[in-house]
Amino acid sequence: MSREDGPRATVPASQRWLGWSERNLTMAVRKVERYGETRLLIDIQYKKRDGTRARFRKDAEVQTWTAARAEEKRYLLNIANFGEPFEPGTAPDDSDDSSGANAAPKPKPKPKKTFAEVVSEFRETFMVAELKVTSRKGYESVLRASLLPKLGKLTLDKVDGKAAADLDLALSKRKLSRSTRNNTQVVLRSVLRFAKSRGYIEDRPANLPRLKQVGQRVLEIPSDDQVEQILGVACDTHRLGFTLMSDAGLRPNEVRALRCKDVQLRWEKGEAVGGFLTVREGRSHGEIHTPKTGQREIPISRELARVLVPVVKSAAREAYVALSDTGEPWGQSGLKQAFARTSKRAGVEGWSVYCLEQYASRSLSPDFTDT
Repeated sequence: MSREDGPRATVPASQRWLGWSERNLTMAVRKVERYGETRLLIDIQYKKRDGTRARFRKDAEVQTWTAARAEEKRYLLNIANFGEPFEPGTAPDDSDDSSGANAAPKPKPKPKKTFAEVVSEFRETFMVAELKVTSRKGYESVLRASLLPKLGKLTLDKVDGKAAADLDLALSKRKLSRSTRNNTQVVLRSVLRFAKSRGYIEDRPANLPRLKQVGQRVLEIPSDDQVEQILGVACDTHRLGFTLMSDAGLRPNEVRALRCKDVQLRWEKGEAVGGFLTVREGRSHGEIHTPKTGQREIPISRELARVLVPVVKSAAREAYVALSDTGEPWGQSGLKQAFARTSKRAGVEGWSVYCLEQYASRSLSPDFTDT
């Protein structure tokens, strides 16, 4: 037997009524692993004076074998004298004294995290691993503008349905739209789901505000003549980007990411008459990501093929197809700003660059007939 385990003790006859065998008495102090740390645990099973069985467990106040056994002896003496490990009226509130023979020790309460602390973790893990860059930008905007100023200092147990409803009311008084208020509640739900997955809360509050019904917007699409006017006054670099949207239905982030290797032209008698585009990725805020609708192949119209030829005929496979006036890949807002200037020159104002994608969707739809 090791020195740590110590000699086997003999139970005095005066204490045999405790219900312990000699073997059990020597095991009253033992090592346990908890949260990656080794602790000395005092674990005493005994009979109360009314004959019911009980169990007392707690970490030793001083974590050495000598001190732990001395502490154990104090509890055994109290059990012999009073039927309980502590003298009457002196048991601490946080002791692990329990009356059930199989009762488990009470876990130490975890410190309560604030909403801001959880958001910090949420940003560094979930938002990076699970959200696309555009979604991260939207989440970050909601966190900074609404959630952190209102809820950041609250502990998680205070971020309940009432707090969420109060926040929604404050946003309503600021005349914010229903979709903006819904976005705020969606991000809040996402943070609370994350907190639950980390074990910081047992469950999300059951009385969170319901999301508001948002009316469907009427989709306004420019006419063929309006699109022709815009393309007609556009410079060559702008026209290429706009035609990729109006003919092939690419989104701005897909236009920014398109490379020459993604273009396969079909030739007849030395003239490009068609082919297809492979949409592999998008680029937003300088980061490459998977397109919203996944990778896909899109037919190339004769007009788009004509615009693509000067670019892809002699460019390197990895070169970007659509470039700005400076010869650099388009930045995040470049196409939007270029479209605003071009449509103003064409006398066709009131549209955003996204109308070209919508125009292509209508034109490519098999159910669409021009009336």
